[in-house]
Amino acid sequence: MTVLAGALGGSALDRAERRDCRLHLPATWEGEVEGRLLTRPADGASLPFRIEAGGPEDCNAVMRMLLDPGDSPPPAGARVRVPVRWEGRDFPRPGWGEWAGRLRVTGAWHVAGGGGVAGTALALRGRIQDRVVELWGEDIAPMVEAIVLARREHLDPDLREAFALSGTAHLLAISGFHVGVVAGLFLGILRLVRLRPRSCEVGAVVGCWIYVLGIGAPDAAVRAALLLTLLMGARLRERPVVSAGALGSAFLILLAVDPAWLGSVGFQLSFAGTAGLVFLRAPVARSLDRVWRRLAGDSLSTGQARDALGSRLVKGGTDGLAAGIAATLPTLPLLAWHFDRFSILGIPLTLVVAPVVAMAIPGIGASLVLSLLPGGWGNFLAGGTSLLLEAVGRLVLWSAGLPGASFWVSRVGLVGSLLVGVAILLILRRVHSGRVRPSVRRAAAVAGAGAFVLLLPLLPRGGALELHVIDVGQGDAVALRFPFGRWILVDTGPRSPWFDAGDRRVVPYLRRHGVRTLEAVVLTHPHLDHIGGAPAVFSSFGVRGVLDPSRPIGSRPYLEVMKEAAEREIWWWRGMEGRSFERDGVRVDILHPDPPTLADPGLTDPNDLSIVLLVRWGRAALLLTGDAPASVERRILNEVPPLTVLKVGHHGSRTSTSTDLLDRTRPRKAVVPVGDGNQFGHPHQVVSDRLSRSGVSVFRSDRDGDVRFRIRSDGSVEARAAH
Repeated sequence: MTVLAGALGGSALDRAERRDCRLHLPATWEGEVEGRLLTRPADGASLPFRIEAGGPEDCNAVMRMLLDPGDSPPPAGARVRVPVRWEGRDFPRPGWGEWAGRLRVTGAWHVAGGGGVAGTALALRGRIQDRVVELWGEDIAPMVEAIVLARREHLDPDLREAFALSGTAHLLAISGFHVGVVAGLFLGILRLVRLRPRSCEVGAVVGCWIYVLGIGAPDAAVRAALLLTLLMGARLRERPVVSAGALGSAFLILLAVDPAWLGSVGFQLSFAGTAGLVFLRAPVARSLDRVWRRLAGDSLSTGQARDALGSRLVKGGTDGLAAGIAATLPTLPLLAWHFDRFSILGIPLTLVVAPVVAMAIPGIGASLVLSLLPGGWGNFLAGGTSLLLEAVGRLVLWSAGLPGASFWVSRVGLVGSLLVGVAILLILRRVHSGRVRPSVRRAAAVAGAGAFVLLLPLLPRGGALELHVIDVGQGDAVALRFPFGRWILVDTGPRSPWFDAGDRRVVPYLRRHGVRTLEAVVLTHPHLDHIGGAPAVFSSFGVRGVLDPSRPIGSRPYLEVMKEAAEREIWWWRGMEGRSFERDGVRVDILHPDPPTLADPGLTDPNDLSIVLLVRWGRAALLLTGDAPASVERRILNEVPPLTVLKVGHHGSRTSTSTDLLDRTRPRKAVVPVGDGNQFGHPHQVVSDRLSRSGVSVFRSDRDGDVRFRIRSDGSVEARAAH
């Protein structure tokens, strides 16, 4: 099975890249397309749009459409005709075809007809979304859409993050849990109308498939519906129902349909959780039962005690706890691998929240049906489900804010912990079984693996200087790791009402690499694309000090950064020419700004204040220029040696990275922090040509993602890009 899965997974990526037309489109294209928005519109949002005719290069598929403020699109699901411009990424990733670029609306929307059965279903789903907003309002409607329609575009980012931190994000994704509730609902309704048992089962399965296909057939929901179908088929044929066989059959059937699903995170988590229920539920339940017997005493062993109401309630509770533990345990390594963190609260919180969500799902369906009838019963019932969902949201937000609710783990730490756990088990198994019981061996292995994860970031590491250029879009966030594990962060990325790079990109990246404390945060100049993520960074790490030009500026983001630092009692240092510091043999010099520049009352462009850092270690040298213009570059030329790595200034603007700088420093490698499809046209073609003529090996965050340089004191350098 492992060999088969590996072969299918390897071929899946190749097939996906070859057959997905979105990965092979030209960089730009303009034309008129017909299609449908798959979710209700929102200003400034990037939403899925299914092209049904007229796509670029005849590529009719789901693509992301950017809606600017002022656009007036029709409701979700309505077939429209609209002129667009395709803006493709330079290097789209296989498996991410929907994000290979974006469509930008360039003209007026026109309603078109037609669309067939699938189009009718999408239009119906769009009308349901509109009705959801009418019944539950803008506050609760996004959670309703996520729970029953598999649409999470409108969910508050803080709430979405809280579900992830608390380990309950699976309750927002359509999965076997939701499909099971829907199946139970259909089964109950059909039994009320007194159909025969087999007819009820068939009707419940058919109803599930209608629901799953109507919401877009998420892979977890398809898996659950397929399992139900296989189990129902076995019952109809009066064959023994073998859960493991049904699970394996569903796995192979789905891979035969599309092997690319093997690389889907949802697919992996879904099957891991179900496999846990099939193989682990019984042994976990037995272990919990033994624990309960020891706690309850000898009286539990009598028949009278086991038949007592209290004992039955406890047994029901332990069965539910066993199911939660069994379904969660196999998913923990996958969650840590893909999302870099473990949630401590996932199991107990799921046991509390899942029944509430299970009660809300039938209430949502009944509210939608009753809203079609006069009398206001739909609104009345919607009010009741609003209370349930609001309680869920508040509990999840509160839980996610608890200290230690989840902790971050690197992939190195994850693999190492698994190896440590296996090693402990093998060592203890060689000890006579009478000396070490199996439960003690397992507990020791778990404890050893956990200790490795917690202690790994504290272990000193040496050998190289690392420069990490974090992909934050159109902004800067550069981290320096010194040879013995100290870190400084230069700029923190942008922030907007929809995206906080500090919270979404910088903090997770640093956590994955084991960062706990930052020696310094350097804010090169007070522009939002460089300082926007600072509050999130300050609230996530211990920061010894902040270094910036300290030129007073009245912008609200800058004042927020100062306030956050003051509340956390973080030292504030003035960065100017002549100052330097040294850590682990690495020297960092500030080349700009100079005191006269800081004191110039006529200076209006904060870019002229940008802190420029020269980092030297042995024969290696790095230059981090912020957004400094060419005039600053010329002033510092005599202080800059030949460079190992150059951080290209101002995202590749033509006002920076002059020919004089390149001729003087002859950098071996250069990196451009730049946003994909940015409105400024960065990096400018003039700068790209300069770098090309200089023979520099260039990396760009818009096409390469996160970029890491590993630099040794002899001047040698290795570069690694995420894409």
